[in-house]
Amino acid sequence: MFTFHRCVLALAALPSVFSASLFSKKCTVDRSNLTVALIRAPPPNWPLPITNYDYTGITFNISETVDSGIKLINEAKGQGSDLVVFPELWFPGFPKGSDSHYNFTRDYLPSYIDNAIVIGDIQWNRLIDAIRAASIYANLNFAEVDGDFMYMSQALVDPNGQVLHHRRKLRPSGAERFFFSDGTTDGLKVVQTDFGRWGMLECGEHLYPSMTFNMYVQREHVHLAPFPYLADTEDNTSLWWENEWINTGTVSVYSVLSGAYSFVPAIGASFVTNPFGTRVAHISANASFDEHPMLYYSFNASGFNDSVTYNVDGQASWGTLSQIVDSFPQGVPKVEGDFVKHKSNSIEYLKSGQLTIPSY
Repeated sequence: MFTFHRCVLALAALPSVFSASLFSKKCTVDRSNLTVALIRAPPPNWPLPITNYDYTGITFNISETVDSGIKLINEAKGQGSDLVVFPELWFPGFPKGSDSHYNFTRDYLPSYIDNAIVIGDIQWNRLIDAIRAASIYANLNFAEVDGDFMYMSQALVDPNGQVLHHRRKLRPSGAERFFFSDGTTDGLKVVQTDFGRWGMLECGEHLYPSMTFNMYVQREHVHLAPFPYLADTEDNTSLWWENEWINTGTVSVYSVLSGAYSFVPAIGASFVTNPFGTRVAHISANASFDEHPMLYYSFNASGFNDSVTYNVDGQASWGTLSQIVDSFPQGVPKVEGDFVKHKSNSIEYLKSGQLTIPSY
């Protein structure tokens, strides 16, 4: 059986994270059964199978994508979910294969940009209205246009339709950085919800300390870790970063170091890891999207300790960071270099047809 609910007790063995007796504020909901829906079905007009990069005959349509997203939000709520999480760039779809021999940047990038979301536009407001009507937490992951730039964005929205946190991927990975602009470090934060402390990163961000370390420090309970799509371990058509095997290990390490349950929605294979790094729920990429559009996971969150927001004696602390800085290898120049400099890509330039991405 691919999709299932499973209840587990909060882990008393992690006292710095879990304690039934300590809360920074009175809970307003029943935390004993937090149910999360991880969307794994593709948006409309997205090439299948998963590792097919050919967009021939495909037209992006953000209105249809939002229609589909709203349907899934309502279905998740109908199944008793408290939170629904979309894959990375699900709106209007992850532009896979942009560095393949298919000329995505010339033939499809202008339309892709035109179908990105602008916060406050009609499509955004439709999603917010749907979340409010369903009275559910939602993690939206979308291509966002703001002025002359496009970003890989995330928004955590509460059941009242209020945006608790909006962030942009700090440094888009690989070919993404040719057309998505960089986010900012102020997005690396954890927020309080009725179900505990929640945070979020995207896909490749989980590999890099510049994104993960400051998140570890803040002691999450629930971590939202959307990937765009994931192939099964045995799928030899997938690249290393497209395969669940590598990314399960990456997210497991994140769970251990943060002390959080991590939820990985992705088109195809999706999974959940607990604070010990164990995969506690999983669905194969081969499962039918029609029969199993979402993976559900339920657990007891009543033991989350909202009052613990850091640990000065932990592996992720000012002390350990200072030790790393103080012991930086001699002989290696202490210079910023170009990599961390904020990179912005003008939409005007992206639409000009001049951009070429190396094919790997």
